[in-house]
Amino acid sequence: MKSTIKGVLFAVAVATLGAGAVGTACAQSTSSAPGAAPAHHMHHGHFRGFGGSSFLGTLLRATRQLSGPYALTTAQQSQIKTILQGARPAHQPGAHPQGLGITVIGDPGNSSYPTAIQNAITAATNRINKDSTLAAEIYNHVLTSGPQGQQGQIETVLASMQAKEQARRAAWAAKHANSGNG
Repeated sequence: MKSTIKGVLFAVAVATLGAGAVGTACAQSTSSAPGAAPAHHMHHGHFRGFGGSSFLGTLLRATRQLSGPYALTTAQQSQIKTILQGARPAHQPGAHPQGLGITVIGDPGNSSYPTAIQNAITAATNRINKDSTLAAEIYNHVLTSGPQGQQGQIETVLASMQAKEQARRAAWAAKHANSGNG
């Protein structure tokens, strides 16, 4: 039973992380001007309104940070939107049959609980597979290739994003370590 609960917690964690990455990705948009600060508006940006996992959300966020000769062209933005729109119907309400109710997923004693756990794991796995496939499609078929192309710049942008995230977390931890519990 503990491994089943761990599996559900893992699936929920993956879904939560994906939602957080997508929320961040959808909330940010950047100008193509170098050094421009990101605008934080929920409905602005190249790929607004698409919900994806951290695989896809992170790639989309990184593509928006490409600048100068590496910035996405209007045609590339359009290609990415087309790919995302093609994947969207599976994310629309009513596209999936209604799952087991809260009386099952909230009650480990319910006889249908193991089935609910397995369904959640399967759904999370399917979502990760689909979104990682979409990310690979965008990377391989939309971005220019090679170390001197957009694909080569993605690694640099991702390293910068990671460094900023680590600095933000360290600042948060320092702030909260000094504030006390009081």
